[in-house]
Amino acid sequence: MTDRTKYGWFVLVLLLIFFCSSCAWIKDSGQLSFLKRDLEGKILRNPSDYNANYMLGIAHAIRGEKVSTASTTLGKFFLKGAIPYLEQAIRIKPDLAEAHLALGEIFGNDKINDGIGAIRHTIIAKKLFERQNKIEGLAIANTNLQVFSKKFFSFHLLGITKVQIPEPS
Repeated sequence: MTDRTKYGWFVLVLLLIFFCSSCAWIKDSGQLSFLKRDLEGKILRNPSDYNANYMLGIAHAIRGEKVSTASTTLGKFFLKGAIPYLEQAIRIKPDLAEAHLALGEIFGNDKINDGIGAIRHTIIAKKLFERQNKIEGLAIANTNLQVFSKKFFSFHLLGITKVQIPEPS
């Protein structure tokens, strides 16, 4: 093969890789857009829909994690967009640990960096998982607490562990 042929194949492979990766990104963005419209419609019809608020918050959080490697500003935008939906889900059903755990993880993310919010919601999630005998969720909450206590500060000194958890509904 000549150098020109090798160069042509090299360019062709690069274009193919770029095309395939951009198609996957567009497909992913389209799925989020469709999901977002569907869930926002459900929330408009029924603002007290726990599942719609929780799922839309999670969708924003996942999108924020995916784009944060390319753009920290865009990642922060999506993560901040998740917070109101998860907070609304918690207002609707305060005794469900999953929303507290997700909100704690978002607050603990490097782009949001709210240590007190991260620790508070993770402690609530931990106590709710204990009450509900959900071992897997409890293990995740314990791991997150260890990470947050090293990342932010020793929260035991601040008395945050005495957070009251919601009563079962």
